[in-house]
Amino acid sequence: MASPARPTAPPAPREPPAPREPSARPGPPDPPDPVAPAKLSVADLRLAPTAMLFAAGILFGLTFSLNRIAITDGIPFIPYVFWQALGAGLLLLAVSFVFRRPPRLSPRHLLAYAVLGSVGLALPLLVLNFIAPKLPAGVVALQQTLVPMLTFAFALLLRIDKANALKLTGLGVGLAAVLVVVLPSTSLPSPDMTVWVLLSFLTPLCYAVANVLISLLRPPDSSTPALGSAILLAGALYIGLVMLGTGEWWWFEGGLGNMGDGDWALIAVTLINVAFFWLMLEIIRLAGPVFFSVQNYIVTLSGIGWGMLIHGEAHSLWIWLALALLFCGLALFIRGNLKSET
Repeated sequence: MASPARPTAPPAPREPPAPREPSARPGPPDPPDPVAPAKLSVADLRLAPTAMLFAAGILFGLTFSLNRIAITDGIPFIPYVFWQALGAGLLLLAVSFVFRRPPRLSPRHLLAYAVLGSVGLALPLLVLNFIAPKLPAGVVALQQTLVPMLTFAFALLLRIDKANALKLTGLGVGLAAVLVVVLPSTSLPSPDMTVWVLLSFLTPLCYAVANVLISLLRPPDSSTPALGSAILLAGALYIGLVMLGTGEWWWFEGGLGNMGDGDWALIAVTLINVAFFWLMLEIIRLAGPVFFSVQNYIVTLSGIGWGMLIHGEAHSLWIWLALALLFCGLALFIRGNLKSET
């Protein structure tokens, strides 16, 4: 018979390990607390958005002179707008497929395409090309200086920006500049042009609305080539319907082997639209609609310069006074914008 097992004594408690001496080498520093990216202001002129801003303004300013060449060369303005929108849209669509990010067709995407294609492309381009042979290119370009002020006004209405005295004064000076062009009987080559100047105001109005709507309606998963192509193609659809309704049709009447100045102007404007829409969407994505709208002041200077270089245009003292007032308004607007962000 086996003897009973003796009870074993409980194990002695272990002493806690002695604390280690601190190492002579300091450990890696704690990672810094994440800092929210600073909000881009008008004064924060980063190199890329600013360079893109000047490129967009200089290119778009050239289109006023090219539009005049095409329309006065006999190209009907509705087909002219249709082909430049369709051509640029197809080129950007091809780029979007190269990057494997073509336009999406969800309800949200289709709404953005439909709205931006109308107010951001079809309507302003139809107005712009309709008045192109009726006004000097420099005067048409002058209207684009209203876009920054109108963009700011719509931002106030949507409560995405704040007003102050300097901004409002800048808006008033800009309005005075437009009145300097419209009211004096000697500011334009002919008093009959006043009605066309008033009609041309639809263009900056549409562009200002589009600037704000792009930032509000752009789906976050849309690539720039995809969104740009969809806006251009939607605009081409609207303009195509207008073309069918009016029964107006045109297609390189002299053939591709016998192209005139108007034909080459159309091709040039198509390529400019490809670059401009890409730049526009990228600038708004990087810096916001108000920053992008400032390129219209560059458009004005560029448009006047291109008009003088290509068409030999000369302007009255009223036009130069209006330009000076517009840039005074811009300076007040920028200063007021800086004060509201500090």
